[in-house]
Amino acid sequence: MRNRQTNEGVTGFAQSAALSIRKRLKPLISGVNERFQNWSSRLGALLAALVVFLRDTAAPAAATLLGRLRDFTAPAVERVRAAAIPAIERVKPLISWTRRRLQPWTALLQDVAFVVASKVADLARPLVSKVVDLVKPLVSKVVHRFGLRMTVMGTATAIFIGSTGGTAWAITSMEEPTTGQSSSSTVLAAEVELSKESAAAAANQISAEQRAAAEAQAEAEAKAAAEAAKKEAATPKPVGGLSKLQMANAVAIIEAGKDEGLGRDAWAVALATAMQESKFRNYANVNVPESYDYDYQAEGSDHDSVGLFQQRLSWGEVEDLMNPKKSASKFYKALKRVDGWEHMSVTKAAQTVQVSAFPDAYAQWEDLAWDIIESYEKAKS
Repeated sequence: MRNRQTNEGVTGFAQSAALSIRKRLKPLISGVNERFQNWSSRLGALLAALVVFLRDTAAPAAATLLGRLRDFTAPAVERVRAAAIPAIERVKPLISWTRRRLQPWTALLQDVAFVVASKVADLARPLVSKVVDLVKPLVSKVVHRFGLRMTVMGTATAIFIGSTGGTAWAITSMEEPTTGQSSSSTVLAAEVELSKESAAAAANQISAEQRAAAEAQAEAEAKAAAEAAKKEAATPKPVGGLSKLQMANAVAIIEAGKDEGLGRDAWAVALATAMQESKFRNYANVNVPESYDYDYQAEGSDHDSVGLFQQRLSWGEVEDLMNPKKSASKFYKALKRVDGWEHMSVTKAAQTVQVSAFPDAYAQWEDLAWDIIESYEKAKS
């Protein structure tokens, strides 16, 4: 009973103290709230004024300034652009020429880098082997020293990498050894045996993979050699002192004629024409910068004439005119539109299409044209 009265007295005292503290803090809290509200209202008003200023004054002023700056710089930008575009167009042939000249050196550097990397790998292999030989005794000592702990770690590792054989061996080795020395020896012996088996299996696997890779490579090389021999046998031999590249362009002209459904007479006209116009070399033209974007073997400057047939840009797109087969197709299409070309001489038919300043020049190449045709037909027979 006495304890109950004591507890009630303590509770009443605590409540009285809490009430007294609340009464004393109430004025202080009210003052803080009033001051906070005053400062909050002032800060809100300041932010509102700042927003209005930015919206009504700063933003229009910034927009006006940006507009004036754009108007001021626009002529200069246009002048720079107008000056830069011709400069870029003039530089394009030089860039294309430089890229072609550097391509062999780039390939050489790649080959050198590959050889150096191979040599470095060969030099590093003995060093890696020595490091492994040095680490192996240390690993054996750690296993011998820690026994069961290393077995548990081996279990976790084997489970993680998915090696079922290693997992089973590690789990069966997790029992506490009856004698510390014999258990450690058993673990070490098992590890050595497993390492030998793993090494032998890995060596057999690598050997099988290397053998399969070597056989596949040999088969691929034999197939490539056979294809190359077949292609070489089917490639027409150059005649009349032509190079392989010139002969390849002549063959492209013949095959374009076949695609157009034309025969040997039309081929002879086209071959004589191309020999007179370009000597079977694909011409770029300094007056046509785009022509340098494609493969070419010579450079000219006659108006805007490009390609094997020295066709001007009125004949079509530069990309087509710089393509031996497509440019030949354009020649054949024009030849088809000539009435009675089949009954004309080679030089007259060629002149009717080309409208050259030297109408009789094509005749000198008629014999060479027929020699090219015979070489082509012999290779394809």
